[in-house]
Amino acid sequence: MHFRRISDAQLIPSRLIEQLPNADVKRFYDFMDIALSSPTQFLWLIINEEHEICGFLWCEINLLDKTFYINNLSVSKAFWGNGEMVKVAINFLRDFIKDAEIKRVYWVTDRPTLFEKFGFVRSKNILLEYIPEEK
Repeated sequence: MHFRRISDAQLIPSRLIEQLPNADVKRFYDFMDIALSSPTQFLWLIINEEHEICGFLWCEINLLDKTFYINNLSVSKAFWGNGEMVKVAINFLRDFIKDAEIKRVYWVTDRPTLFEKFGFVRSKNILLEYIPEEK
């Protein structure tokens, strides 16, 4: 597997976006057209040995506090490998994070036990959610 940074989200197969929670493919592409104009946004294709796109990784940096946010990792099920793609992504990002002098990395998940296997710890910060009532 290798990662290739891209500046055009249209290169991502829609099937990889559709498997994200609450996916809206058109809204994703439209938003990424705007987001990728910022140097703080990073989008990589994940390409297998047969040169097929099997996933993507979208991250961003808050330059003020040197925090790195991993927004989405979407990979074809055939390549997920019981969460091994998390390890592949972490290994890929390791040098990038070091070179950018990142102080912390956040990855929101509903599977904390999986991420703890790869060295993540539960944050001292609490993520709260507010859902406005529908009218």
